[in-house]
Amino acid sequence: MFRIREATEADNEALLHLEAQSPQGSGISIVIDREDYFYRSRLHDRCKVVIAEEGDKLVGIMAYSIKEVVIDGKEDLAAYFYDLRGEATYRRSMKRGLFRLWRTVRQEMTDAGAAFIYGHVKADNHESMNITTKMGGQAVASFDILALPALKGPVPDLDPHLGNLEEEVARMSDRVKSRSLRPLRLEDSYLRGAELGYLHGIYRVESGNSSAQVSAWDLSKIYVGRVLHMPMHLNALRTVLNPLSRVFPVPRVPKVGEGITYLQLFDPVCVGPEGGRLLKQLIQSLRRLAYAKGITIVTLFAYRDDPLIEWPRFFPEEVLHYNTMVVPLCKENLPTPPLYLDIRDI
Repeated sequence: MFRIREATEADNEALLHLEAQSPQGSGISIVIDREDYFYRSRLHDRCKVVIAEEGDKLVGIMAYSIKEVVIDGKEDLAAYFYDLRGEATYRRSMKRGLFRLWRTVRQEMTDAGAAFIYGHVKADNHESMNITTKMGGQAVASFDILALPALKGPVPDLDPHLGNLEEEVARMSDRVKSRSLRPLRLEDSYLRGAELGYLHGIYRVESGNSSAQVSAWDLSKIYVGRVLHMPMHLNALRTVLNPLSRVFPVPRVPKVGEGITYLQLFDPVCVGPEGGRLLKQLIQSLRRLAYAKGITIVTLFAYRDDPLIEWPRFFPEEVLHYNTMVVPLCKENLPTPPLYLDIRDI
């Protein structure tokens, strides 16, 4: 018998088992090992994890959140979908039960008054891209994740600005302005992140009339990435760099099968003619801070067309590409870039 229902804490083990069958990407392929399947949902106020079962077997998952956001300068509701998973024998065609799961969740989002559904899909995850497209999704923007190994070296003295968090978020809000997908209350995600212990700090460096800043998030206590496949060029770099990293301040490249933890950098801002140089300097400092804390990888998230950032270049680096997919519901117009990338969505 097939049925669709809301997941509960008792489903955690089965949900994690299905997650382990769902590696991400075909270049660098990574699977996430986590103890609490619901950790992403805890960041949202209105969220739901919906599962499909056939007999006693879990065959599909789709989670979503209803969010109050800005859309083209106006307040509205959007539905964010995430953790879309299918059991291996169902995944190829998405027929039968999984499309029933999608239709059920889509109707719930429509009934909630969402203008559209959106989600982020790794660009080289062709299976997920095909599934999302079949569901009516269109790519409206692309963002990159710059992945850098942590760096051995002197630990920098950086102010995380957690004591005046609301003031720092207000400053950030003034710069982000009213771009689409920005939460109505930007401070909510930061205050929740600080409450849960995920927000590491908002870091800034300044020089004259130029500055750069990022927010840093450490979720290493609740999930660990595990490398299933590494491209040949990174494997070659690993054989050269890893022995040197024991003695010199050069990055270490994870090997296949190794667990990796992340310091994630969001909301990058470059101000003034030296903003780009300062951002690179700040990231280098945070790579050393991450190494001192036993974190493996530092990642920087931003849309490619974000006017607030000048993308820095490093060696070695790896850039992962994601598409923001949107399914219209009660409105035909899609959100106009540049979009806001919410930490809670990642």
